[in-house]
Amino acid sequence: MDALENALAEFKHALMEFIALLEREAEALKEGRTHDLGALITEKADWSESANTAWNRLIVAGGIDVTRGDSIDATLAADPRLHGSWSDARRLVERAERLNHDNGLLIEAQLQRTRQALDVLQTAANRGALYGANGRIVDGFQSGHTLDKV
Repeated sequence: MDALENALAEFKHALMEFIALLEREAEALKEGRTHDLGALITEKADWSESANTAWNRLIVAGGIDVTRGDSIDATLAADPRLHGSWSDARRLVERAERLNHDNGLLIEAQLQRTRQALDVLQTAANRGALYGANGRIVDGFQSGHTLDKV
């Protein structure tokens, strides 16, 4: 295996690990396991950085000079030894993009639910309502007492 094949294999490995984390993130989001997200986000950032580093190594190993208009796609797709592996890498990138987009939608939906819950709580607080020990709303202003009778 030469440097270019090694770099492509490293890139694919980083992508597969990144995708696995995106899938775990999606599961945590769907199941409401927000306590798992902190560790997943940290690990995801690490693998994203690894994929970026592997991408840069791939560019260097391929002798790609983007300032000259070189294309990694053209270079790797034209090499019969790498064509299949490069096609796999492209599919992995597309999958990672889809998963990341979908997770963004899940996060946005969760944020919307959180905003709605906060709105309900703020409305209740502004009305003077509180939650009692039994979890039900207790309105302290309906006790029959007025400020002038205190």
